[in-house]
Amino acid sequence: MIREKLLSALAHEFRARIPQFKMDSPDYQMILYAQRDLETWLRIKWGAETPYAVYRRLERYLLGDYKRRVDFRTFLSVWLERWLEKWRERVKILPKMPKVPPKHAKLLEKAKKLYREMDHAYELKEMVIRKLIEQGEICMTGFIAENMIVNEIAKRLRRWGGDLEAPSIDPLDILNSLIPRIKRLPKEKGPLLFLKVGVYL
Repeated sequence: MIREKLLSALAHEFRARIPQFKMDSPDYQMILYAQRDLETWLRIKWGAETPYAVYRRLERYLLGDYKRRVDFRTFLSVWLERWLEKWRERVKILPKMPKVPPKHAKLLEKAKKLYREMDHAYELKEMVIRKLIEQGEICMTGFIAENMIVNEIAKRLRRWGGDLEAPSIDPLDILNSLIPRIKRLPKEKGPLLFLKVGVYL
């Protein structure tokens, strides 16, 4: 029920900003992306352990007294405005995904497999998301974190000629390698994620 109310509030904010926004079209995927990012952002900011804890706290604002509901709508309006700015800056929409050279595609596939199999992969992703949010990134942070981790593993595979196994990957070493790049992001413009969806903004 709370999640549905949050989605409804986000839909209202989207329609207010994008006149051509249609709920019964691929545009709706944007609401789902924004909802997931807001949930992640609140979880990090509130120090909540789980999404469930986030929604329990959100209940006070979405079902609370008039002032709390108004305060949350004001916050949501500001947050979504920033999210849309980051969407336009960090996400590039393509009619079709670009072709990747076979050798590089194979390297990325192995890197993804190693990432899925490595110890503490979830904790590593959480730390990268946290660092991204600390630097002001609020849009698609989960996807961007995974991309950064996979690309870092792929870089190591390339360096070591593909001779790398999941147990030998040190998550802390990966994180320490990514932190300088993440810290530079506020000074860098341009996409960090490429999507093939039916949304053009």
